[in-house]
Amino acid sequence: MPSLLGLPLELLVQIVQGTIPVDFEATALSCKTLFAASTPFRAQHATRRKRFRNFAFSRKVEEKPEGAEESDSGEYWDEITQETGIRIMTTRELLEHIALDHSVAQYIQSIDLRGSALDTDEEEDEDVINSLEAEVPETLRNLVLTSPFIEAVNGDLDDWIRGIRWSTIYADVFLLTLLSQVRKVALHPRWDELDPLNKRHTWTNQRLWPVLELITHRANHLEEFPDAPLSMLSAVQPSRDTGYEEKSPLTPFVPFLAINSVSEVSLRSCIFNDDGYTGIAFDPMVGCYSTNLRKLALESSVAAPEELSQLLKRIPNLEIFEFSHETKWHGCGYNWNIGAFLDTVQTVCGTTLRELSVTILNQWGNKGATLMDMTRFRKLAVLELDVDMLCGPAYDPSMRDSEWAEFDSVGSQAWPKLTDMLPTSIERFNLYLNTFGDDHLRCISHLIEGLSDARATKLPHLNELGLFVRMDSDSTIPDVALKELKAAKSSGFSILELGTSTIIL
Repeated sequence: MPSLLGLPLELLVQIVQGTIPVDFEATALSCKTLFAASTPFRAQHATRRKRFRNFAFSRKVEEKPEGAEESDSGEYWDEITQETGIRIMTTRELLEHIALDHSVAQYIQSIDLRGSALDTDEEEDEDVINSLEAEVPETLRNLVLTSPFIEAVNGDLDDWIRGIRWSTIYADVFLLTLLSQVRKVALHPRWDELDPLNKRHTWTNQRLWPVLELITHRANHLEEFPDAPLSMLSAVQPSRDTGYEEKSPLTPFVPFLAINSVSEVSLRSCIFNDDGYTGIAFDPMVGCYSTNLRKLALESSVAAPEELSQLLKRIPNLEIFEFSHETKWHGCGYNWNIGAFLDTVQTVCGTTLRELSVTILNQWGNKGATLMDMTRFRKLAVLELDVDMLCGPAYDPSMRDSEWAEFDSVGSQAWPKLTDMLPTSIERFNLYLNTFGDDHLRCISHLIEGLSDARATKLPHLNELGLFVRMDSDSTIPDVALKELKAAKSSGFSILELGTSTIIL
């Protein structure tokens, strides 16, 4: 049988070129002959790998990067842009690079669509504006015209080309149809325009959602659609920041939750609380999300018990759930029924969760009731809570849909004990103390009651206790808190500074 290596070098060069980029390195390193055949492509491959493998938009920097040459214009760019010489500031510009050489899309293994030149508060870049005003080049038009996704949904090509020209949400969705190798994605903040429940964007949603649904379908049916885009996606990363003004619906992220390869989703500033005022409704859309989804982190968010239940019950194998609550614009989430929230998590995920973190980033109103019993968690090994969550009256299921005004009293404070509240499976428990208020200190004294004596029998796996304390700039514990913190330390807690984990007592 003739050997592949016996072929003329010119043919081997063509064969090696066909392996770019996914199998190029393995092929080139397999033997000296193929390494020699890879010579014409190695420099370009190295440059593209550096620029595109972990893609982020080019950004200007104030200081000259180390080793960079002096710039005649006085402008300097981030290190990757400076080294590769490939400046890309909008989604459209990235699509233009892919249109010129389709293999560019296959280099991308992680992509961050936040922070394009169109999002800065600085004066708009003249080059960017000029590039958007220019007609879409023929290569990119052809890429759109031949898209199997747009064809399959009978999409209006003029709509797509117009949206891509101005680097709108159309450009983001079209880009996703090209990324077969991507593992991690952070979406642009404008992704929240894809909320099918928002009537302001009905026109856009009618055109884009069929493509999103098709992406999910093909990613989940690789036997029928090999190399489908997003079929290797494992992690979805935050598209927004934290903050009072930041908010996004959760529904636009459902297509990613439903992709079977996705194992981790981390989002910020999501609201799924249909309070009829400043909240946002949630439509789960499908009956089950990824069976491989193990970790869900929702930071700086607002959730109601029913919407939370609808989300969690569609994630059958969830093992890690992290949630931090933050009051949003015009008081959304101002009052929070914490007992109902935690009880919902326990009811839906009690048999699968191994790690649970529920904290308060910023919340000003009534915190409702306290969940006294978390023993229905069967596998929970790690738990993190704020002291503030444990200072209310005892929660019972009749309170699930209750709403209280800021200063309403819902009963006498119950003061749970850790030996009664925690499940026997617990291995690590962290507690966060943000103020030295009387109720918070009193809560600590009740939590540790009987802990030293009963820990070995009631909580046999508990081997790590941490009390994280928010300190003022002088980093000294006030006298009023010393008694309780010393008692907590005697009961086995490490007393640490919140944010630095420095031992302070």
